[in-house]
Amino acid sequence: RGLAESDAKGSLPVTVINETMRKRYFPNEDPLGKRILIQEIVTGKHEVGREIPWEVVGVVADEKVEGLDDNSSPGVYVSYRQSPIVGMDLLVRSAGDPRAMLKEIQHAVWKVNKDQALPDVKMLEEIKTQATASDRLRAVLLGVFAALALVLAAIGIYGVISYSVAQRTHELGIRAALGASTSDLLRLVIGHGMSLAALGLVLGACGALACGRILASLLFNTSPADLPTLLGAALTLALVALAACYLPARRAAKVDPMVALRYE
Repeated sequence: RGLAESDAKGSLPVTVINETMRKRYFPNEDPLGKRILIQEIVTGKHEVGREIPWEVVGVVADEKVEGLDDNSSPGVYVSYRQSPIVGMDLLVRSAGDPRAMLKEIQHAVWKVNKDQALPDVKMLEEIKTQATASDRLRAVLLGVFAALALVLAAIGIYGVISYSVAQRTHELGIRAALGASTSDLLRLVIGHGMSLAALGLVLGACGALACGRILASLLFNTSPADLPTLLGAALTLALVALAACYLPARRAAKVDPMVALRYE
């Protein structure tokens, strides 16, 4: 069961634990009915009191306390009446615009304690936005650097293929003079460039898998070895390489055989 109104001061101390707590400390047994010794928190003081045996009455799902990438740790929940603390959070669900209820919430609180302030009122969307701000920043930075890397890769492939075509101008002229068609020359140049690109993709995929653990901390609900992601990245790079190979190949295919034979 969960915590209830009957779990008040003077009644049996009870607690609800999370899944991680159950798996770590009760791996092969039912935790319900077991007791956990926890030192009493002394309200308003930097000290702890005597040990209290809390009886486990329920198990709840794990929570992410520090953010979406927070790995859950063992946790226990107890009634406020059995273990009071300084400071509380009030969670309110609204069917309409929650901001329109702020005054009603304030009046409801002031009916209980007219001196109680509500200093930090936030909407759930604001909390989610703040919790993911650093992750979004890292994602944007990674995206920018990835785009720059893609542009540099395209420029590098274009430069290498262009240089290769220039070095083979005489050969291409001979092939054209001997009857090689435009499509033959295109296939020759593009095939050479794409073979180098394919080798680079294989080496890059191996490097991505090897360095996956470094990126794991920056990912949410995605594995570093996620196959669709790797295939999508490889396809994108292959298309960039193809585009970078096409222009030099088309220029080589249009070369005049007589000019190419005289080329030095």
